[in-house]
Amino acid sequence: MRADDTENALARLLPLPRRAVFGHDRHPLAALPVVEQVAADLPDEAYRLRIDADGVVIAASGRRGLRYGRTTLAQLTDAAGEVPEVRIDDAPTLRRRGIIEGFYGEPWSHEERLAALRLAGRLKMNSYVYAPKDDPYHRERWREPYPEAELARLVDLVREGERHGVDVVIALHPAGSMVFSDEAEHERLAAKASGLWEAGIPDVALLFDDVPPTPANDADRAAFGDHGAGLGAAHALAITRFRDAVGSRLAGELLVVPMDYAGVQANDYRTAFAAGLPDGVLVWWTGRDIVVGEITRDDIDAAAAVFGDRLVLWDNFPVNDFDRGRAFLGPLIGRTSEVAGSALHGAWTNPMVEFAPGGFGIAAFADWAWNPEQYAPARSAAAALPLIAGEQARILAPLVETLSSWPPSAPMDPALAAAADAALGGSATAREALRSRLAALALTVDDDAAEPARSLGPWLSAAADMADAGLLALDLLDLLDPLDPLDGGEVHGEIARVEESLARAEGHAAKVATDVVPPFVRAVLARAVPPDAGAAPAAEG
Repeated sequence: MRADDTENALARLLPLPRRAVFGHDRHPLAALPVVEQVAADLPDEAYRLRIDADGVVIAASGRRGLRYGRTTLAQLTDAAGEVPEVRIDDAPTLRRRGIIEGFYGEPWSHEERLAALRLAGRLKMNSYVYAPKDDPYHRERWREPYPEAELARLVDLVREGERHGVDVVIALHPAGSMVFSDEAEHERLAAKASGLWEAGIPDVALLFDDVPPTPANDADRAAFGDHGAGLGAAHALAITRFRDAVGSRLAGELLVVPMDYAGVQANDYRTAFAAGLPDGVLVWWTGRDIVVGEITRDDIDAAAAVFGDRLVLWDNFPVNDFDRGRAFLGPLIGRTSEVAGSALHGAWTNPMVEFAPGGFGIAAFADWAWNPEQYAPARSAAAALPLIAGEQARILAPLVETLSSWPPSAPMDPALAAAADAALGGSATAREALRSRLAALALTVDDDAAEPARSLGPWLSAAADMADAGLLALDLLDLLDPLDPLDGGEVHGEIARVEESLARAEGHAAKVATDVVPPFVRAVLARAVPPDAGAAPAAEG
């Protein structure tokens, strides 16, 4: 194959395989025999894929590896039904990779969860964790069985997950009200989980996050002490009692979230919590903080020194429940490539409240979790755009570009900001570049558009008004030529238009380039109306 053909083939692969060697020819897939082989020498989830003139051979040690080989074959098939000659040897670095619906706010619909399972399977993820904070039977009413209709939907998720090679885990969050010193409470928690298993749900997780840092009731304070160590011991006891009661029914390791889940230093809670944990438990951790721009190998090693060799990452990317005006559509950045051999055994993304546009971040996260050693954010973003946006890729690309920064504290669009600054500095080239970017953002889609444009409607509307304000400000900037005396009335009219447009743009709850366009517009207005300027001339009667 030519170099550009190889590049195009790789661009369709998400996640990126560990090793791919391409040949020179392409073949119609329909004309090739496809053979699947069991390869006992391959580790779990690894696969080999060979495509040549003799046919297609997919080899793996188990069902998931074969599924992943088929998925890669489908990704390599172009619109004409042709596939390249290639040899791929592939396996994930992290053995557990998934999506956790763990945000605050309106939970996903059942249809969105089913779509999430299909997406996870397509991205070679193997886990989905159900943990929406606003499901009362997950948190406040954890003692009560799920109502029949809701339980049936959870079972439906399990069955859909099985069809796509994705394990469904239902999380319970008793920590807010559980009396850990009361034997009956442990029995209630075990009974809740048993009801899920009996309905056909094979895996349960326990969450203890987002609660006060010391025991919350008199009985527990008397039993464990009124301090962080006491709470850590109480939470570890609940986990131990849970494993003792139902551990034989668990599908794998028990996943848990401690109260103190962010940070890398030892403290009283973490020390007591880790010391009391039984074997067969994996501990979710979010990094140095709750939402982070960077996770290093040193961070992982430091956290493992606290929690032990049982870390899994709950990555609060690209979640937006803390700022509903934000949408994070870019690739994952700032995550270490040095994962192999560490105490990190898995990673889950906690996505946006809006499921469909959250897919951009989910896809990039899956790319990193599978192959962190070769993860490249720009490549991942390019591959995710057509995968998630489909036919909307071209029209959504400008918005995705503008909403691609991470972490939340980072500038929203550094390239757009640089163009605005240079335009104010007098660069004609920068003005044209800024005009082009803003004109692209001004494009709109129909009100009845399909996903992900439907969910991105508030941001598309905000982008259009921000673009309009910026373009009008550029027009005004072009009028402000100091070598050519201006008609005061004309400038005054343009100023009013720019001000009205800026007010519309800033009236949106959705945030698009809010740290770029308004400052640019105000800088232009300041030039048009300097502080010592007099009143605008009155209109002639």
